[in-house]
Amino acid sequence: MVAIQILIVDDFEHWRNSVRSMLKRNPRFRVVGEGRDGIEAVDKAATLRPHVVLLDIGMPRLNGIEAAKRIRKACPESKIIFLTQEDSSDIQSAALDTGAVAYLLKATAGSKLLPAIERAMLLEGTQALQPECPTREHVILTSEC
Repeated sequence: MVAIQILIVDDFEHWRNSVRSMLKRNPRFRVVGEGRDGIEAVDKAATLRPHVVLLDIGMPRLNGIEAAKRIRKACPESKIIFLTQEDSSDIQSAALDTGAVAYLLKATAGSKLLPAIERAMLLEGTQALQPECPTREHVILTSEC
């Protein structure tokens, strides 16, 4: 079984450490890199070519939405999952318009992140995950319910 290779990008080091610790508990996942801002996200995605990029939105130098657009061009096979505290439907729409496959709130990461990664790997192209009708507390993706 090949491990799912993951790049974690967030400007808050403590959060990156927490996500890395959560992922390391599952042998299906392997963190191949980390970044602190959108520029590092693009550079590392192009170099490492991870299966999944976990991407925050509010970061210095280049925000996550702009970084996602560049990652999609540089590494179109990588699945982008936004993992953010930004709880705005406008921001969610802009994020998903980049071709990201999921949008999760950090507050729900403990229960939603691992299943979202697993489901993202089953998708072809940039098709968005279609979960059961999400609520504002655990937005995963589109609101097509």
